[in-house]
Amino acid sequence: MKCFYVGGLHAGLLAIWFVLNLTCAAASPEGIFAVDVVSDAEEIEPSSAKLPDTDIIRGVNIGGVFLIEPFIKPSLFDQFLILNEAERPVDEWTFSATLGKQEARKQLEEHWNTFVTKEHLETLAEYGINWIRIPIGYWAFNITDDEPFVDGQIPYIERMLEWARDIGLKVELDLHGAPGSQNGFDNSGRRGSPQWLHSRTNIDRTLDALTKMSQLAAEWEDVVYGIQIMNEPSRWKWPAADIFKFYNEAYELVRGISPDTYFMIHDTFLSPNDWPSLVNTTWTNALMDTHIYQMFDEYVVSLDESAHIDLVAKMAENITIFDRSQFGVVVGEFSAATHDCTKYINGLGRGSRWEGTLEGMDRPHCPFETCSCTGDYGSNYKEFSPHYKRFLRRYIDAQLAIYDKEILGWFYWNFKTEGAPEWDYLLGVEQGWIPKFPRLAQPKKEEISSISDIDHTTELFDISYVSAGPRALTASTLLLLIATCILSQFSA
Repeated sequence: MKCFYVGGLHAGLLAIWFVLNLTCAAASPEGIFAVDVVSDAEEIEPSSAKLPDTDIIRGVNIGGVFLIEPFIKPSLFDQFLILNEAERPVDEWTFSATLGKQEARKQLEEHWNTFVTKEHLETLAEYGINWIRIPIGYWAFNITDDEPFVDGQIPYIERMLEWARDIGLKVELDLHGAPGSQNGFDNSGRRGSPQWLHSRTNIDRTLDALTKMSQLAAEWEDVVYGIQIMNEPSRWKWPAADIFKFYNEAYELVRGISPDTYFMIHDTFLSPNDWPSLVNTTWTNALMDTHIYQMFDEYVVSLDESAHIDLVAKMAENITIFDRSQFGVVVGEFSAATHDCTKYINGLGRGSRWEGTLEGMDRPHCPFETCSCTGDYGSNYKEFSPHYKRFLRRYIDAQLAIYDKEILGWFYWNFKTEGAPEWDYLLGVEQGWIPKFPRLAQPKKEEISSISDIDHTTELFDISYVSAGPRALTASTLLLLIATCILSQFSA
């Protein structure tokens, strides 16, 4: 039995709201504001993460779809293992160049069509996800004849937006790769030396891609709630002042087309103390995106389990201060991983810090005498020990205790993978090391024709989609909810 918490009520409706909760309480042994506890895998203790607030961002990344990454779907790249090591593709640029446009398009269209389905999004919504972040390479919007990339992603992106509308998910569109590469990582589409801000042509092409992305957002304004103008631009390559200049230019462009969406920028991996250098205090509806991982450093990857959990709060300390004093912060990427054993996680053809095989490592870096990427640190979750699963749950709970309570919210990386268990949200919930939240996503266009149409077992009834506005509540809506609670008593 669920009671309904409604924030932002007008004073004239407060009495009705109180009656509603008393009515619900009559059918609940726990009383007013009662909630059910989500059950988990038997060997994993319950989550300490807070219960849902309809305003919070609980999201996942739909990564590796419209910008492929070797570690998310290794099979796309393993077909090239027959080639000499120097000839093997390491990113989408070389993937497409090696196959040629015709074959690359064939394989990528099959991938776009099958790797993510509406059923995946339905399941995520049932697990309590209410947002998705869709990473997209610039070449979906702006491609030149001399580039090996293939386009054609937009119909598949719009299909996903339609799914999101049907399910009730909100969407962030994320420009994940820029012309010339903004960071030199394979997740930009082109691994190597980043050249993005070295050329005004690259900047103009980026702005053109953002123009088209903003137009797409405007066309789907009831679904797209956020636009991230650039993922992880490199502070090691360009001064913060140069990146800030681009951010300002992008803000004016986006606001001219899509004035009400969240304008989202990345922190460029600067310390939160330095984030003010990246923001303009005149911006409206702007959010800072930060990515927090604990495996891309030889010192951090050597920490034991307790130290990893303790580090969560330390890494987030100044983030929460910025969120309260400046403008909102979202952790746009994080995972359950604390090792870099995952296949291709450091890039195809590269080793790991854990086993000491990554270039520049003079020895293994792990918290044990023997460092092996097997068992708990391998790719087969069925080999995970109960102890390791309990650690994964404690580590996730430590992160969500902050990202879910102290700031605006989070996006897990990633929704699924082929063989990276700690990076796979769907698998993590299924196996119990990621908590399942009550459902928040509700289709906006869904009409309730009668009280009998309401699912009385819904864990949280989000009334925003039947109201006149995001926070508007009418007396008739509240009376409908009271009637729902009364009927629930008889059906309980």
